[in-house]
Amino acid sequence: MSSRPGETAAEWCARATGDYVAALAAFQIEWQRLAVVSLSTLTAGYPTSDDSYDGAMDFLEDADHERNEAIAELDRESSIGLRPGPRSGRRNGGRFGTSAE
Repeated sequence: MSSRPGETAAEWCARATGDYVAALAAFQIEWQRLAVVSLSTLTAGYPTSDDSYDGAMDFLEDADHERNEAIAELDRESSIGLRPGPRSGRRNGGRFGTSAE
């Protein structure tokens, strides 16, 4: 995924973070549901036979990926203002602090 048309990097980051929080909550609900249903389904650590759990895990992975992309874009935009300006081509620029004799 990527930002929506007309969406700033900050808006994208906020939306992606909200999606991530929702995905994490859904994943936690599924994890708890499986833990209550049967501990035997968690023997491998990742129950691949449960479609709801798999869907929640996929949603969480997708949301995390988009959130990371949005954060990276926001960082790129933020760092543009911090870059030094173009160099003038003059090394050791002039005679600052010296008298003209």
